[in-house]
Amino acid sequence: MPDASPTAPPEAPGSVLPGRPDPARPRVRTPQAAPEPEDGTPCPTCATPNAPRRHFCYSCATPLTDTARTEAEGPYAGQRPRLHRDRTRWIARAVVAAVIAAVVVGGIIGGPPAARAVQDHFAKRVQVPAATWKASHSGPEQGPKLAFDGYSNTWWGTGYSGASDGQYLEAGFGQPTDLLNMVITPGASARTPQAADPARPHEFDLLVTDSAGKRHLLRYRLNDGGPQKVDVRVRNALTVRLVLHSAYGTTETKQVAIAELEFFSRSTG
Repeated sequence: MPDASPTAPPEAPGSVLPGRPDPARPRVRTPQAAPEPEDGTPCPTCATPNAPRRHFCYSCATPLTDTARTEAEGPYAGQRPRLHRDRTRWIARAVVAAVIAAVVVGGIIGGPPAARAVQDHFAKRVQVPAATWKASHSGPEQGPKLAFDGYSNTWWGTGYSGASDGQYLEAGFGQPTDLLNMVITPGASARTPQAADPARPHEFDLLVTDSAGKRHLLRYRLNDGGPQKVDVRVRNALTVRLVLHSAYGTTETKQVAIAELEFFSRSTG
């Protein structure tokens, strides 16, 4: 009878360490041909030739192109744009300032006459009425008073046809007056048609007599138009005589006419 003794159990396997990965094999690189030497602009630092397409040296990285900023229409990054100024305006302002300074300095250095001229230029004007009037000759119903009555539709006429050379109209003041300018309205009226209007003064003299008896002769020429201002600038004036020499629109049937004479002085207010 066979042996019935039990068999022993198989032995359990012992502990096993985890597997370790095999180290990667090094890649074998195929040898590459050496780059052909470039032929071009030599580097300013290391003298290595560089191809024309390069902007930096491949050996030392030195810039191969001129890095200076080229002229451009607009500002580059970081540049503050210049302000566009009108130089003509500044020049004009400088000229005006220089003229004003010259006038002021001239008034100071030149003494009282120059200072008075500066004052007269900027002074406020006031009208001075004539106290007396007379004329060398007058036409019928066209006496000298009508040139000082304040109405432009009345007028003084010489009473002679033609230019009436040498005929005069004179105004007097009650006291010495510092005259600055005068406004003359030639002809009969601004509303009168020129064909029907009397002749109008063209060239004339102003003979101004001051309180010291000195006579100031001023020559003027008018345009053929309406009221016109002329400068007088005479101190302590007593009389002003307007002496005619030539006229516009003269005929054998027309006399020279003056509608109004107005005088202006410095305001004392």
